[in-house]
Amino acid sequence: MNYFFICLDACRYDVFKEAKTPNMDEIGETQLAHSFACFTPSTIFGYLMNFPPIGLNLGRLYPYRKWGWLPKELREHGYKNAIYSDNMVLPLIDLNFNGEMLKYFDEKQFLKYEKNTNINEILKDAINFFQQNSPTFIFLLIMESHTPFYNGKKSKIPYPIQRPSSMFSFQRRAVEFIDSELKVLFDAIRESERKTDIIITSDHGELMNPIKWGHNPADLTFYNTSRIYYSDELFKIPFIRGKIN
Repeated sequence: MNYFFICLDACRYDVFKEAKTPNMDEIGETQLAHSFACFTPSTIFGYLMNFPPIGLNLGRLYPYRKWGWLPKELREHGYKNAIYSDNMVLPLIDLNFNGEMLKYFDEKQFLKYEKNTNINEILKDAINFFQQNSPTFIFLLIMESHTPFYNGKKSKIPYPIQRPSSMFSFQRRAVEFIDSELKVLFDAIRESERKTDIIITSDHGELMNPIKWGHNPADLTFYNTSRIYYSDELFKIPFIRGKIN
């Protein structure tokens, strides 16, 4: 079995449900889940230790140990691992951990992605790795759903003075753009005829109103004061799981 883990950064559950996502819908039914953190590093560490989001009645994401480092365990079982993202937080964390976070990934690409939208290039790299290796575990952290939202034409940056409905719409269009791009990946997997397990989810949600906005509790916004507070919208995320071939 091959594994693809596709994480849409900062994608809220309610935004995802309203978006038109025919390609992701073909993979499986969207379930409501809750992230165990409201910012990326904590959640990614959890996923890579084989922990599922809350509320899915799953004890683990994959049939391997929890608490162990999933890329390491998969490599010991003969897997080739790859991780792709234009989120610079991940290589920064790896640098601070002296390379221990990413050392069990056979391919890792971050710095090469420098455009407003990089999903097309990321998917090309992922497909190439998938076609050249078997079995594979491939982790994608997609940033078009994160501010500045990219809707397929241009980036949109939400500001506190904007209406919540406009920010909701920005992210919805970004999700729809991501869905259109993912068709290339899903078609390549189908053509390979290799059994592939696909998870599509998010790392956390997003606050979208004029006073409270964003997601990272360390963010300082107005007058050196954090505007992050607890809300369901920070933790409600979509979760899809399905298999191709």
